[in-house]
Amino acid sequence: MTWLMLRQYRVHIVALLALAAVLAIGMVAAAGYATRIRAELGVDTCVPLPNTNVNCVQLDTEWRRRVGSLSYLFYSLYVLPGLVASYVGGPLFAVEFERGTHRLMWTQSISRVRWAAVKLSVVLLAAIAAGLVLAPFGSEQQAFLGGSSRRPFETFEIEGPALVSYFAFGLAAGAFVGAWSRRIITGMFVGLLVFGVARVGIHNLRSMYEEPATAAFPGYQGYPYQPSAIPPDAWLLGVVAFDTEGRPVSQERLNALTQEFNATSHGISTPTNNDTTYLLEHGVIRRWAYQPADRFWTFQLIEAGIFSGLAAVFVVLTLWLVRRRDA
Repeated sequence: MTWLMLRQYRVHIVALLALAAVLAIGMVAAAGYATRIRAELGVDTCVPLPNTNVNCVQLDTEWRRRVGSLSYLFYSLYVLPGLVASYVGGPLFAVEFERGTHRLMWTQSISRVRWAAVKLSVVLLAAIAAGLVLAPFGSEQQAFLGGSSRRPFETFEIEGPALVSYFAFGLAAGAFVGAWSRRIITGMFVGLLVFGVARVGIHNLRSMYEEPATAAFPGYQGYPYQPSAIPPDAWLLGVVAFDTEGRPVSQERLNALTQEFNATSHGISTPTNNDTTYLLEHGVIRRWAYQPADRFWTFQLIEAGIFSGLAAVFVVLTLWLVRRRDA
């Protein structure tokens, strides 16, 4: 049975693994080229001309012009799991049901569940293998972000265990939709839609995996603005506000007070009269919210666990659906 499925999906497996290998090699080569050109131009060691930084800006612009198109290699990692969900997962069972070829297997001495389980396992393992090939190389995109400090959260979705789990989830979700609909086009389209909705929804929840750290907002301890206490490699979430007793203040009230200050001061700030002091007079303290870089791998494992769990749910639902479906 396993040998039969390997033969049936050999083109899918070889194409998926070959594409992953080519992308991995391409990303390493592109990152090396971008790093070399940036060093040759001296972008990071540039000393601005007196009273202007136009020279350094021009160097950075030239660097981006030379290497900008290569960054699209990395954008492919954002869409590849979705394509697996649509083009591999969607038709996995739908093509059998739509064409009626499943009846041939069901009349043999093979149970429906075993047939579905082996089919899912073979293709799912191929998708996971492709993810494992690509997972170590997504971080190479850092070479295209500019600057000398690494910001790991900026490449969160294209590296590590999370990327592997996207492949597994995409294929499992597409397979379930195809088995449920029994239509190839429906499996491909709705499978991709389910994958996209889940990715966007969990992306919006990612910042809440752990309570964000906070740092003083510039200007809170005086005027002019103080240097930020946020590490340069952190994931900056935005501005949060608290009252003097540490209770959260709604974004609506913060915006209203800021607008009041702009209206009364006509947008002019002084050392003794600026938006920070105005908010403090009204019992509101602004702070930056961020996730430290040392939480990166914790967040990776959390997200990988979420998508792996969803993949497992879809696999079980698919097996249950195939078992209960009539011929």
